[in-house]
Amino acid sequence: MSVGLTQPIWMEMALALLILPGVWCTSWLVLYQDVCAVRGSSVVILCTYHYPETLVNKNLTVEKVMWSHGRKQFFDGPFIIDSNNRTHTATKFEYVGNKVHNCTLQIHQVEQSDSGEYAFRFETNNGGKWTGSNGAKVNISELIISMTTPKVHGPIKEGDCVNLTCMNNCSSAVMWFRNGKPLQEESSTLYLCDISFQDSGNYSCSPKHHNRPLSEVIRVSVEYSPRNTSVSVWPSSEVLEGSDVTLTCSSNANPTLNYTWFKIDGDSCLEMVSQAELQFNVTHTGNSGKYFCVVSNKHGRQNSTILSLKVKDHAEGMAAVTLTILLAVLAVVPMIVIVPMVTWHLVAHRKKTTAPKPDTEENTQTTEVHVTSPTSDCSLTEERREEEPSQQDEVPYATVHITKQRANIQQQNEEATAIYSSIWEQQAKEDLYSVVSRPTPRGKQAQDDPVIYSTVFRQ
Repeated sequence: MSVGLTQPIWMEMALALLILPGVWCTSWLVLYQDVCAVRGSSVVILCTYHYPETLVNKNLTVEKVMWSHGRKQFFDGPFIIDSNNRTHTATKFEYVGNKVHNCTLQIHQVEQSDSGEYAFRFETNNGGKWTGSNGAKVNISELIISMTTPKVHGPIKEGDCVNLTCMNNCSSAVMWFRNGKPLQEESSTLYLCDISFQDSGNYSCSPKHHNRPLSEVIRVSVEYSPRNTSVSVWPSSEVLEGSDVTLTCSSNANPTLNYTWFKIDGDSCLEMVSQAELQFNVTHTGNSGKYFCVVSNKHGRQNSTILSLKVKDHAEGMAAVTLTILLAVLAVVPMIVIVPMVTWHLVAHRKKTTAPKPDTEENTQTTEVHVTSPTSDCSLTEERREEEPSQQDEVPYATVHITKQRANIQQQNEEATAIYSSIWEQQAKEDLYSVVSRPTPRGKQAQDDPVIYSTVFRQ
């Protein structure tokens, strides 16, 4: 809305009004926007102001801006915002405008005492002081949350329908929260039909786009019969005589439960105590047996699972301890023996696999060649035989070294290679021929053996 301005009458402004008729109504303006806020929220009062750029041939600029709360403080204060007051430290009110045309004010976490009228005031460099005659109106509203149940004074049971309503005078769009966490519903009424125990919790609401609840909390408590009833034992279900034992009964239900402990005694049940925990000292093996608990409320009852308690005498306990120690020893001793053996085997295998191997190996075979001079040698004359009868009976020997690459042994055996050897004898220079027998390799037949020829020269 447009708000008029009031200003003390002095000569300079009077001349301006005479020269510029209508400037009072059209050029000097402050525009406010009334707001409605929910208590606890932050609100923004949108505001703009206008003034002539020049007045009596003088450029006008804004030197000071102020906001006041309450009509009595419009002109003389006190002011909640003063741009020239450096000692002003209030954090509740924040000026988010400027000294040109924007005069917006923000108020944080409003309370009922913050309702009322707010006015903007500015001062120019020619000494003028201008205030909007009517301020912006701020209304503070309360969030009212309520619940409707099938029975006004009756409990809420599973399957019932419950309606929650969040009302305020500012807006119908709200956000709902359960236990502080936002829900998807945005209408002013939250419908909880076919309600279950999982819907129990603390509900609250706030205006839309607020990330925290602002209303009071309303409790929704759904009542139901016992479920998931069980028992537990401490320290163990097998104990020695003289030990303290605690049996605990647990269950989910609303409202609170009544507990009763029982011990199965043959075909009957012996009632023990009426509390959630059963504590006793097992003085003898007669305390062994089966135990269970019964829980109940006004909506129903449920039995727990059965717990078997076994009490051992000291002799049985010592036997159990001895057996445990024996089993532990039997489990540890083999490991002490096996682990070193496995370690030694792995180390030996690693050394074997990492030992260096030559790329080629040579096998040297030494073959002793028995060279026998033939009895009839066509190359020798009878005269020569008579002159050297003794030499004919001599048997020369030669040692032949046969060197073969390992990779070629099989090929040489198959090809029956002829090997020649030269033997020099100083007494005669004649050729002698002899057959050299080579040892038969393992796995080869005699007919496959190669024939080795040797040439013997006599000198």
